[in-house]
Amino acid sequence: MMHGRSVEKGFTLIELMVSLTIGLFIILGVLVVYVGGLRSYAVNDALSRVQENGRFALEFLSRDVRQTAYQPICEINNLLDVEAGTAAADLYLVGAGIEGWDDEAGDYSANLSNYQAETDVLMLKNMATSTRLEASGNTPANANNIGLTSASGITAGSIILVVDADPDEQRCDLFQKVNNENGSNLALAGSGGGSGNSPSPGNINQNNDFSHQYDGEIDVYQLQTLIYYIGEGSDGRVGLRRRALSSDGSLSNDVPLVSGVEDMQIEYGQDTDGDRNVDIYRDASQVTDWDEVLSIRVHLLVAGETDNVLETRSDTLPAPFATVGTSDRRLRKVFTSTVALRNKLP
Repeated sequence: MMHGRSVEKGFTLIELMVSLTIGLFIILGVLVVYVGGLRSYAVNDALSRVQENGRFALEFLSRDVRQTAYQPICEINNLLDVEAGTAAADLYLVGAGIEGWDDEAGDYSANLSNYQAETDVLMLKNMATSTRLEASGNTPANANNIGLTSASGITAGSIILVVDADPDEQRCDLFQKVNNENGSNLALAGSGGGSGNSPSPGNINQNNDFSHQYDGEIDVYQLQTLIYYIGEGSDGRVGLRRRALSSDGSLSNDVPLVSGVEDMQIEYGQDTDGDRNVDIYRDASQVTDWDEVLSIRVHLLVAGETDNVLETRSDTLPAPFATVGTSDRRLRKVFTSTVALRNKLP
């Protein structure tokens, strides 16, 4: 019995081309999904970092703005030598507690060498640090220091407000401490200080009396002046930075707070009719009386760290930021917050 030969057939050229085409489409689809996933991850990662930096920056600013202009409620006996001092009075008095400059560094442009042009600068002041000490007693009001039972821990040159812990005593004294932190007293005059002597502003003649004799527990508040600005660090990154201002007008080393903050624009809520409510928001250059400022509206422009995250370049941003003027295609976001100066509200 004879059997027929089986014939094996392969793919035809057309079938092979069709299968290759289908395979290419599948590979292309996988690549598109993969690349899209990478871009989506890059965008989400940049967005999360920008949001995190924006929230941190607003938190730093908001915390200090809420505390600004704070000082204990008492009848202040000012012993600072305002007239003879070489520094401006606004450096060592709380006053309005706030001042700003619109698109410039104002009085401190020479000291902020890494300041970014056309960004706002904010200065905040309050009696921030409180130290509970104990007066040794038997110190007459006309003495040149307040004796303590231990070292004060407060550095020389600090502007301090001494408040009696007794709630019935409403008088307090404002002066510049002239002795070092190891001294067991708060010296108004003597070695290293006195009327018109360094550090500035110094105190008026030591024969001027304290408001009263101190005996027992006292609270010592130190004047804190902070300047917030946008500056460039040694790594070339721009960000929100802060410096402390001393009573002689010198600035401490700048402290980098949050990187990626490219611009800061601030509007100040001013009470123009004295009813303790904000009537209008103005730029710093338009504020006529800083005592009338009750709140601020801060706008921060925060950029991501990675270039070419966005598919297309976008120069348009919400007000008050008109244009970016860059082709790096980084992700940018505007953060806005309104913060009240709680110590100036009813």
